[in-house]
Amino acid sequence: MSAEPAFLALAAHLKRQNYTFICPTPESHGKVVAKRIQDPERQDVKNLEDLFGWSLKADRNTIDRLLSLELLKQLLEASIIIHAESEDRFKSEYRLSNLYLPHIQDGTSVPQMYYIHSAFPTTQPDAVFFGPDTYLFLDFLTQASRYLGTNPRRAVVDVCCGSGAGAIHMARSLPSSTVIGLDLNPKALALGKINAKLAGCQVDFAESDLFAAVKSREDIDLVVSNPPYIASSEGSDVPMYAAGGAEQGLALPLRIVSEGIQVLAEGGLLMIYTGLPVFYEKPGHDPFLQRIREVEGAELVAYRIIHPDMFGEELSSPPYADTGRIQVVGAVMRRMRR
Repeated sequence: MSAEPAFLALAAHLKRQNYTFICPTPESHGKVVAKRIQDPERQDVKNLEDLFGWSLKADRNTIDRLLSLELLKQLLEASIIIHAESEDRFKSEYRLSNLYLPHIQDGTSVPQMYYIHSAFPTTQPDAVFFGPDTYLFLDFLTQASRYLGTNPRRAVVDVCCGSGAGAIHMARSLPSSTVIGLDLNPKALALGKINAKLAGCQVDFAESDLFAAVKSREDIDLVVSNPPYIASSEGSDVPMYAAGGAEQGLALPLRIVSEGIQVLAEGGLLMIYTGLPVFYEKPGHDPFLQRIREVEGAELVAYRIIHPDMFGEELSSPPYADTGRIQVVGAVMRRMRR
């Protein structure tokens, strides 16, 4: 049975209840949960945010207070909510977070939209990630209009799209364009289709090893990506959503740049948000910037530091022995005309 109707019913219920959850980093989330479960008075769900945000467990009385019997039945049948330890305890297998950080622009508040992703902790190999990194990525994408000009964009591709945040943002920003989300994780793609429906936009999702599914297209005018960038190797326990491969996690982002430039139409743009190691013995050296400047057929249009220090908890792992911090950057590149 499709989980989509249950997710849509849940999102409608949360909106009626003015539900808000800004997703924290995994480190912050873990610390909050650890504090809560050590306190008998606070370890269980008290409100909707505890259930669908903080991933805490609820007893029967609380679940009956928060959800109608009909909605609870839908969520149980779709395995969105499952029994935890006994028939009278429940937990959600998913989180629903605000897709955008609340803000006011030109006197208008950003519309309330929810985004579905995996419950905490996201330790499963196919876990679907969302968090502060995604919020920064979406903010970076708001700069796209500065570089796109006035020409219509025929096709937009979000590679390593996860459950679709970047693709959804671009579909809302460029409603006349064909927007395609590509990822290797079928679970993320399935959630992406539901997330797009929640956002009221059209995105075509496809399972693909990077650009394999779109290499025959000749109308791609924009590629966006927030790829995994945490150092990983074959057999490591780094989840799929974080695994950036060798070179301290630079291998995958660099491959996206080199292959992305090749699938673009002439004059097309690539916008990539990614992390890179800054070595404490070479604090001024940027290995990612150095490498993308060398990509054949590409022109670097813009480059900026978005966050100077992300995922500091990763620095204790062996691949980062010489790393002082993981810096997040945004690069805009253009495929040069022949």
